[in-house]
Amino acid sequence: MADSGTSSNAQRSESFFEDFGIPEGVFTTVIDTYFHHCHNQPYSFFHEDNFRQGLRDQIIPKHLVLSIMAMTIRFCSHPHFAARVHEVSVDYANRAWKLIVTDCFTNGRVAEVSTVQTVALLGLFDFTAGRSRHDSAWVKVGLAVRIAQDCGLMLENATHLPFAEQEERRRVFWSVYLLDRLVSCGRGRPPAIVDASCHLQLPSDESVWRRELWSKTQSLDEMANRTLSVTQRQGAFAQVIAIAQILGRTAQYMLQDSNIRSLHPPWDPGSDFAAMESDLLHFEAYLEIQVPLKDILAPHISADGVVDSQCTGPILFSRALFHLCYCLLHHPFLLRRRIDTCRNQAPISFMERSYDLGWHHAQQIMALVRDARECGCSFHSSSSGYAVTVAGSIIALRTCDPDPHVFEKTQTLLDEVILYLDTVGQHWNNVITMAATIRRMVYNGFLGSSLRDLTQPVTFTDAEEETLWAVVDYNTMSNQCETVMDGQMADGSVLPSSWVDLFTAADYSLFPP
Repeated sequence: MADSGTSSNAQRSESFFEDFGIPEGVFTTVIDTYFHHCHNQPYSFFHEDNFRQGLRDQIIPKHLVLSIMAMTIRFCSHPHFAARVHEVSVDYANRAWKLIVTDCFTNGRVAEVSTVQTVALLGLFDFTAGRSRHDSAWVKVGLAVRIAQDCGLMLENATHLPFAEQEERRRVFWSVYLLDRLVSCGRGRPPAIVDASCHLQLPSDESVWRRELWSKTQSLDEMANRTLSVTQRQGAFAQVIAIAQILGRTAQYMLQDSNIRSLHPPWDPGSDFAAMESDLLHFEAYLEIQVPLKDILAPHISADGVVDSQCTGPILFSRALFHLCYCLLHHPFLLRRRIDTCRNQAPISFMERSYDLGWHHAQQIMALVRDARECGCSFHSSSSGYAVTVAGSIIALRTCDPDPHVFEKTQTLLDEVILYLDTVGQHWNNVITMAATIRRMVYNGFLGSSLRDLTQPVTFTDAEEETLWAVVDYNTMSNQCETVMDGQMADGSVLPSSWVDLFTAADYSLFPP
């Protein structure tokens, strides 16, 4: 006969899982799926062993568990969610938001790291879910930034905590930083985090963190200023953050027209354009871009082909961001817009070099997708879809090339682009829009020839210009798709569509704390 303590624990455990509306076995499958398909791909919010122990001890906040479930079940093949993945994930996301508002924002409680984790995950969920949730995504990401700053996560101020917890705090902050930089890849979307305010070191190597050890790493400023040699290489997630810093500058320069009245045109050695290219050249050696991907990934793939996705994810993503920076800097549409603001005509040699560089790095993104698949690695985030879409638009604009070999190459690559976006679009609503936008661009077949003429200025109709923005602006392509269930609760109610209503939505009794 079980003693009363064992019985009490069993009842407490059963109650815990009942709160989430699924059996314990299904719940375990969802958590396993999160750490296989989402963790470090690219965001790194949790120390896995400590998180699982927290679940066993039932100390993980319900709003955080719900936000993880909302993000994860799109990848979960368990029959419990069959034919209702979207409905259930939206319900989990809405319940998580309602709970965190009443639990953390309206009761005057002090914000915790778990609050940052939840709000960031919900911001990511909304950003990728479609138009009816997109405005709230921008606000939630901003909230995650401010709460992280309120918790002091951008500072090295938690030396009293165990090493694993210190590193988790760093990774939560850098994950929010990464999310902030990615969602800012669009017009009128400046990042919320200023680089100069980031006073903590970059994430440690994955193996060090797993063993709950401490290691000294560079700060973002030290990494950006190249204070260490290539032989003193940092961990893969640190490399992702370093490239994200360049991506943020690239987006501001090419998408948001920062320094639009700069006296230095892009071809000037003193320009911001030249500075970003210089930084990318440095990271070309740092990331070992010329080394075959299979050799870089080999230490993280067992002899029988089992992939450590938590280690391979940041490696793949750092390379994708590297090539994405080049694609944005040398995108024919974006660069021609930038040059139109210059006082002098661009040198033809500069334009030809840029045209070829954009084409080269667009091909490299697709080679990365191909090589990752051949190695058995998953590479399926919404932001990887964005990188492929930008690359696909450069490839599509090249279809008018008079060289028959180039034309044939573009057809093969475009097939790969659309296949990849269709596949990843099974998990992300905004990637469905990306695939549709590339298809329209390919089938319409316009603009390529005019952009190829490097000696003449280019003028666009409003419709043509908006089509081109739709394949380079991450916000535009994430703010178009609609689905039947967007914003709808399982009980048929609708989450407020305006961000202004986020904190005034009634009935917080739906999922009481």
